[in-house]
Amino acid sequence: MKVIDAFWDTRSLGVKTVEINVSDQDTITDIDDALGSVDAGYVVIKVPSGLSDITMHVQSKGFVFIEDLISVEHDLHEVSRSRILQRMYDSMTYHVMDEDDITFLFDEVRKGMFSTDRISLDPKFGPEVAARRYINWLKDLIENEAVPYSLMYRDDREGFIILRDNKDGTYTSVLGAAYEKYRKSGLGIVQKEQEIVKGLGGKKVLTAVSSNNAAQVRALISNGYNTTHIEHVFVKHI
Repeated sequence: MKVIDAFWDTRSLGVKTVEINVSDQDTITDIDDALGSVDAGYVVIKVPSGLSDITMHVQSKGFVFIEDLISVEHDLHEVSRSRILQRMYDSMTYHVMDEDDITFLFDEVRKGMFSTDRISLDPKFGPEVAARRYINWLKDLIENEAVPYSLMYRDDREGFIILRDNKDGTYTSVLGAAYEKYRKSGLGIVQKEQEIVKGLGGKKVLTAVSSNNAAQVRALISNGYNTTHIEHVFVKHI
């Protein structure tokens, strides 16, 4: 078990935040001991799927379920596309973000890009707080050498992805989304992500998606991503 002082969320949410990551080896007693030592106004517990005793126990402690966090991976095999989708895909390009791209991204985040996020959906926080949290997170990622890519459809900004090199032949897609104008366009952001990683010499791309984001879950499944891990996420305001 890991009990983490989530200072990055404390900064954005305005309340002391602690995250507890449960492992398959942890017991109910371990959970109670950890909770007894926590002094925070907002506590997040992540429980691997299949641990029904712990799942029920944390709910008896007043925690509420807010999402499943689904980890997936792709081995960069080719994905088939229809003629129409292929033409659209061929019109897409990408480049490492410059300052104008980042400013545009932040503006899109403030419009509510991440509306399925657990912070945005939580009535104690809401969309404005969620946007602030994402902007702070994006700044941290870029400062810590994750690489932001701007995805273009012809000459228009279509969306973005943030990639982190894990130094083992894999890359993690930490964050990404289509901008508002292209949200329902069917353009292949997920497939373009695979192309970028392949071009960097990567052998596999890893990412995670919330069960609240049904559209992204569908996109990942249809593009050949395989599920590797599922965590139930519970939260409590104290």
